[in-house]
Amino acid sequence: MRYCKNQAGFTLLELIVAVAILSIIAAIGVPMLVSNVRVAKNVDAQNTLRSIYLMQKNYFSENNCYLTTSSSGDYTSVINQYLMGSTTPAAGPIPVGNSNDFYFYILPGTVGVSGSCTGTQSNDYTAYAKSRTTSLVYSLNQQNIKAGF
Repeated sequence: MRYCKNQAGFTLLELIVAVAILSIIAAIGVPMLVSNVRVAKNVDAQNTLRSIYLMQKNYFSENNCYLTTSSSGDYTSVINQYLMGSTTPAAGPIPVGNSNDFYFYILPGTVGVSGSCTGTQSNDYTAYAKSRTTSLVYSLNQQNIKAGF
């Protein structure tokens, strides 16, 4: 086989080696990236529960009761409206729907509903963040006791 000194380009072996190196880097990097994204979404859900905890303190000081939802399920827009004070609950501050990997709800705690705390209000509560894609659930109550964190 003759080679020309002025011929530009790569040999097939050089291209195969380059593709193999890139494949190895991708095989290592993609799982790490996916793992980091999952961790960031979990931390975001935990921080949202902490925000709910702080807003519940404000709600309690004004109403002498805590806000609760009627059942488990996606009550993120209700929390946005009544607890976070949003005039457009579907727009946030907590992302609503499939734009958020978690949905949120607040259930009455062990003391529950009694006295002046009736309906969507309770003497205590537990706030939940439930993953839309996995069985992961975080919870936080009025005493700042965490579960799943």
